[in-house]
Parts: sequence; C-alpha cells; structure tokens
Amino acid sequence: MSGVAVLLLVAAGAYSSLGYAGNDQIASHYMTKGEWSDTVCGGCHFDVYENVNHSYHVQVDMDRWSPLTNFDLETSGEEEWVKEFGKYHPGGGPLAEYGVGVDCMMCHEQYGLYDFDARAEKIENGEYDDANSAAMVNSSLAARTNPIQFFVYNANLLTPYPLLIVFHDDVNGAPSHTSCAEKCHIRNVEKSAVSWGSEETYEEFDSHAEAGVECAECHHTEGFIITSDHQIGRGNTSGTPDLPESHFDDTMRSCDDAACHEGISHGPFADSHMEFLACEACHIPKLPGGELAGGKPLKTFSWQNGEREDTYREEDFQPALAWYNGNFGDVLPAVDTRNDTDVKVTPFNNITGTWWDAGTDSEVLANPNTSISTGDPIPVPHVKAADADGDGEVTVEEMQAYDADGDGQADYPNAVLRTVDLYYQVSHNIVSSDVGIADPYTCKDCHGSQAVIDWESLGYVEDPGGESSAVKSIDVSYARPRPVEVETEPAF
Repeated sequence: MSGVAVLLLVAAGAYSSLGYAGNDQIASHYMTKGEWSDTVCGGCHFDVYENVNHSYHVQVDMDRWSPLTNFDLETSGEEEWVKEFGKYHPGGGPLAEYGVGVDCMMCHEQYGLYDFDARAEKIENGEYDDANSAAMVNSSLAARTNPIQFFVYNANLLTPYPLLIVFHDDVNGAPSHTSCAEKCHIRNVEKSAVSWGSEETYEEFDSHAEAGVECAECHHTEGFIITSDHQIGRGNTSGTPDLPESHFDDTMRSCDDAACHEGISHGPFADSHMEFLACEACHIPKLPGGELAGGKPLKTFSWQNGEREDTYREEDFQPALAWYNGNFGDVLPAVDTRNDTDVKVTPFNNITGTWWDAGTDSEVLANPNTSISTGDPIPVPHVKAADADGDGEVTVEEMQAYDADGDGQADYPNAVLRTVDLYYQVSHNIVSSDVGIADPYTCKDCHGSQAVIDWESLGYVEDPGGESSAVKSIDVSYARPRPVEVETEPAF
C-alpha cells in the first residue's frame, strides 16, 4: 500500500501543476509558448541560444543595401526596416532592441501550425512584444492538448529523460523545407525562379525535392544530436556576397560530398569538364517562368521614377552561364571573367536593374552601367520629390537640380541613372533524367550546330569544342551505390 500511496502523491503533484489547456509544464518543456528558457531548455541545449544569436541569419546587416529593395536606412530609419523586413527575420540581433527575441519555433515548430502571417502583422504594426507568441497560438494549443505529449511529460516526472528524448522532436524537431522555403526564403522567387513555394510543384521541378532531401542536409555545417552551431551552411552566392569578416563560403556540402554524390562519373571525357564547369550548369538547363508560389521571376526592374517598375519572365527560360568564383565585399551581384582565378561556368538569372546614384564614387561616375561598386544610391523619397513638374517621370536634369535640405544648393549635382546587368546565382530546380522541366545538358547542347550556349559571352570567339564534341555520349555511373541520404529523413 505504501508504494501505491507514493505513486499517487507523485501523480497528484504533477496534476496540481496543470494549467491552461491541460498542462502548463508542457508549454515550458516543449517551448509551446515560443519562449526560450535557460532553465528548461539550456540543460540539454547548452549554449545554443548564444550560438543562434551569433549566426549570420540573426546578425544581419541592416545597413547593407540591395538594388532590389533600394532601402536607405539613414533616410527611412531602423524601425521602418524592422517593420518591412522583420517578418522574415528569426528575431534577436537588430530586432532585439524592439522586443523581438530569437524565435526558435519559427524554424523548429513541427505541427505545421506556426502562423507566420500573424507574426508578420504584429511586426508591421509595431506590436513587437506580442509578435512571437502570436505565431504560436494554434501550435501551442495542439501541443498542450495532445495526449501523447501530456503522457510523455508526466511520465518523465517519474522516469527522468527517456521518453522525452523520443517524443521531443514531434513538437520541437529539426527545421523542414517548409519552414525554410515556403515562408522566409519565398522572396527568392523573383531572384532565382525557385519553385519551392509549392511543395507539389517543387517536387516536379527539382530532383532533390522529389527525393525528399531537406534543406539542412545540403546547408549543413557541424551538427550534433543535442546542439548545433546554427551557422547554416551556405556558399558564397552572388546575391548575398560575403563581407570580409564573415566568409561563409564553402561551409555547405558540395555535390560530390561524401554524404551526397561522391564517386559519381559521367565518363572520362565529361569528367574532365568538372575543373571548370559547375554541376548546376548542366543540371539547371531551364528555369520556370510565369506565376509561381511567391511571385514571378524578375527580368528587369527600375526605380527611375521613385517606385519599382518590374517586368517578368512569363515563359520558362534558360539561365545565363558565366564564370564565377564568389563575390566578396560590398558589391553588386556580379560575375567574373574566363581568365580569373578558380572560376567555373555557373548558371544565373540575369536581371537588369535601374536606379539613381549620387555620382560621388569616381568608378561609378565613369562607368555607371558596368561598375560593380554599390556606389552611393539616392534614397527613393528623394527621387520621388525630385519630380519637379509632377509628370511621374524623373529626368537627369530634375535629379541633378534637386535640393533635399532646402539650403539653395543641389544635393546631387553629379546624379547618374545606372542600368546594370545583375547576376543572381541559381542553385535549385536541379533536374535529373526523369525530374525537371528539361533534361540535363548533354554534349550536343553545348557543342556543335545545335548548341544553346553563348560562347561569345563566356569569352570565346567560337565553340572551343567544335562539331565533333557534339557526338560524345554521357553515361552516369557511381563507384559505389547511390547515396542513401537523398532517400531518407535527415539524421539530425
């Protein structure tokens, strides 16, 4: 009888702590309130919160200018940046001073009930303190009333640890492509024509998606069962070049990584191309145009008259091929030349952008349309105000005569209108022989009379391979069986 009494007393103690919707302790242990707790979470996930805070996802540079957004921090202010871009940000970093902490559940919520729109609306309205919790209302209710989670937590009061470890990931598991792509990185559609906004479409267009590969399997650095450095692996992409202090290029897996396609061969002739040809150059032969989940891929944009005016790629299109070895520093999305060091032929979405520049950078002033310097972009509010005759079109004369501060002197006497070819690297929509909107390139696609490659743009006078190269064949083989990773759930 005494043993039964002890059990009843323990159970009574557990049930005495029950709170809203069934179990308030579940809310803490499974983080269903969307709040980090050093006491509850830190015991297992030691030092994780600090690691997340120092990741490049969190420590984004608010002052870094992009021609696509043309946001001027000095003119518009930090809070406007938070309201406009904070909905895509995981919290912490520049958002911390506005009361938006790191929201772990933005990536780790597993019910599929995280409400990104509710969080975004709170941030846009300046209701920062409530933003993270607003996203977790439905998910929190599901976790607190789930009988399995209720049982596991209370069983764990009697038996330390074992069941919690088994069921923890049902609530707070590893990020999925849904949380990465369909909400935060959905904005990449206009730059790189990714189709990941719709899981069904993406599986039709991308062989990795069709095989169930999760984002973190390729964007992978050091991963552990309990903790991780949270520095998501990435390459040095043209759209977000590394600043000197960051250098995160080469932190993600390559195609021939030991966990991916190590040992793959296309035959000795084709393999010899790998020294100067990125795998994506042949395996992204076309990109989808028209309306995709998240928008349309851009062809051109112009800020000439103070509002972004866009044209889109309405049909499926061939990406531009160019030499590339990574961009570093505060530069525009650009490519390299054939004679540069360690370059490979890489696919890009070539977008032509137009915007006003103050002309204070001598390089930009001399070569406004070919310089890769970001220069000194003129803030959009000033461009709008420069339209002196109110006809909706801003001319060079109007921009150069504009007096922003009313001191009687023109603020931008050297203003130039830049029209620049911007190169946004594409790395998704990978096709195979039976998945994708086109087949991978073969020899005849690059060489001979039927070639679709613009050799002149790559720095050649004519096809370097000649007509004879077009008759080669490509056979794919592995030194070992196809890696199992692309067919299974991630192991972390």
